[in-house]
Amino acid sequence: MANSGESSHLGKSFHFKGDISGSEDIYIDGKVEGTIQLPGQIVTVGQHGDVNADIDARELVIHGKLKGNAKASDRIELARTGSVQGDLAMARISIQDGAFMQGRVDIRSGQTAAPAAPPPRPPLASATSASPGPQQASFLSKS
Repeated sequence: MANSGESSHLGKSFHFKGDISGSEDIYIDGKVEGTIQLPGQIVTVGQHGDVNADIDARELVIHGKLKGNAKASDRIELARTGSVQGDLAMARISIQDGAFMQGRVDIRSGQTAAPAAPPPRPPLASATSASPGPQQASFLSKS
């Protein structure tokens, strides 16, 4: 919830086109097209929600449909009735059994701007390895 304890609700009959920004949480049960910029807030896409937008929030909870990319500084929760078509970036994620997800998932530590570097590759086997396989022996003998 927002610090002020306030939140907004877009009901099932609402169709909003444009940019949403503000300083309170929002619950969307209607249709939204555009962008949602609430980086310090919680955005909830209700079970009847149909969102075609890019979202930036602190937390994102999806019970309905989201088509677009989403970034959460804390967590994203994809409920069993939720579906996402787009890329997600967050520090923590929860995906319930039955949820639909099509896109990339980028789990970031804290608010890191770029994904972590891949772990280093293990070194190749050396000539002193015990019983190298035929492919290794062949590779080492060409030196």
